[in-house]
Amino acid sequence: MKHSNFYLQAYTVDWNNEESDSLHLNYAYEGKKEWFALNGYNGILFAKAGSKRMKNPTFAKDDKGYLVIACDATDESKAFVYHTSDFIHYSKEEYVDTASITCERSNEIEITEEILNKLTETYGKPEPVVMESVSEVMLTGEAGSVELPKTLAITYSNGWTNEENVIWEDADLSKPGTYQVEGKVVNHMYTNPLIYHRADPFIYKHTDGYYYFTASHTDNDHNLDGPYQYRHIYLRRAKSLEDLADNSGKYEEVSVFDRDPLPGNLCPHIWAPEIHYVRGAWYIYYTTATEDTDLWSIRPCVMECKAENPMDPAAWVNHGQVKKTTQDSIAFTDFSLDHTVLERGDELYFFWAEKHPVNSDIYCAKMVDPCTIDSSKICKVVEPTYNWETHGFPVCEGPGFLHRNGRYFMTYSASGTDCLYCLGLVTIDEDADFLDPKNWKKSQSPVFISSRTTGQYGPGHNSFTFDEEGHDIFVYHARQSEHYLNDPTYQPLYDAGRNTSVMRLYWNPDGTPNFSVPTPNCEHGFDDEIKVTAHVVVK
Repeated sequence: MKHSNFYLQAYTVDWNNEESDSLHLNYAYEGKKEWFALNGYNGILFAKAGSKRMKNPTFAKDDKGYLVIACDATDESKAFVYHTSDFIHYSKEEYVDTASITCERSNEIEITEEILNKLTETYGKPEPVVMESVSEVMLTGEAGSVELPKTLAITYSNGWTNEENVIWEDADLSKPGTYQVEGKVVNHMYTNPLIYHRADPFIYKHTDGYYYFTASHTDNDHNLDGPYQYRHIYLRRAKSLEDLADNSGKYEEVSVFDRDPLPGNLCPHIWAPEIHYVRGAWYIYYTTATEDTDLWSIRPCVMECKAENPMDPAAWVNHGQVKKTTQDSIAFTDFSLDHTVLERGDELYFFWAEKHPVNSDIYCAKMVDPCTIDSSKICKVVEPTYNWETHGFPVCEGPGFLHRNGRYFMTYSASGTDCLYCLGLVTIDEDADFLDPKNWKKSQSPVFISSRTTGQYGPGHNSFTFDEEGHDIFVYHARQSEHYLNDPTYQPLYDAGRNTSVMRLYWNPDGTPNFSVPTPNCEHGFDDEIKVTAHVVVK
């Protein structure tokens, strides 16, 4: 969509810490109907003088470009002043008397399209992707030979064009004449949440036509009560994504692993199970506490099923911890979780998050078999360096993979598990060495964040599948209530309010994925439509 006016808004938030009392930026278009948060709602500019905390940030113009002015949060007689030309780079901070500032200022300012484009390139563009236009259909042909196209090029609001299936109304084109035939292209909007009280969701579509779902299981009847959470691995399957929904009545579900609370009535932390079909057998990769005396002794584990049908609990063999070939490796020596496997040709790779020694980083190693990694060479793929990766805790976790357009795209989740939880992205060429850290390129902004507009918060820990038409589908969890870690009464880890959602994944014109924004609550799935008209001349 082409816009003519562009606006920037300055604000701080009320989390009561240094991160909150920094400059935050929103942007909007003409009409200002919706403001979009840059940098995943995280701060962009931090004060260094005085209390190092801002209040009431505003904009002004001067002969050098723009000014950003904010009061000291604990001393309003003092102010922070910065010069900028693009709201990305700022001059050295000036700490002055507020009374000395006489220029007109406002917390909103109109900017150029060029400035906004640079801002969104740097700090992300969290806008919904929608169908915007469709190619025109003009047909001429002999009677009996005219066929309406099965697909049409649809242009989306982010500039991406894709061939989509079209549904035409019945029309008799067997006789000469001029006809107008109506049709539609649909984009399915899924039931949301699809599955309640399941975090870290994973959906895999097998060759048998079933979608298999598993996730971290929480007990809403005992919400916030740790001993009742994360004690089971349930496996659910259905013939369609919508049939996986809680209210569909069309799925089957079994528990393939159960665990009692640890001694002392502590949570066993069965987290982030994923089901994979690797080299002719089924595997569920999961994490759990491996020592009864330490609920935080979280390590990667694996179960195997050689039966054709994985829905038989008796067919699963629990192998316990994933093995490694060398004992002097850092692999699995500390808090380790959220592992996934990736096949590239005849090679099998293992990705996992590990807190070593302080931050939670994501590592990669080759596998010698589906239960063992070659720990002689390990690559650190990504570590938390941006402030959107370090809110609450410095965390990169939950890797998920897409292989498209000559590249592998790895999503990961960042920060603590409150409403600032979000997704980042790293990319590698499909033929590059996975074990060379220089080959992994990290996005500088989050690619999927909370949305107050749609009422979805802390989206993250995702997987990918595809729908019945072959579209890429994005699977993730989110909350439908807004809470932050600064609330001492809030326990996000044992909050059963993380629910599974699915939505269409889109693509940018440059071949990178576009995650759009989390979709709003929807009790039943429906088709979003764009109308099509075919003008047909039959001779």
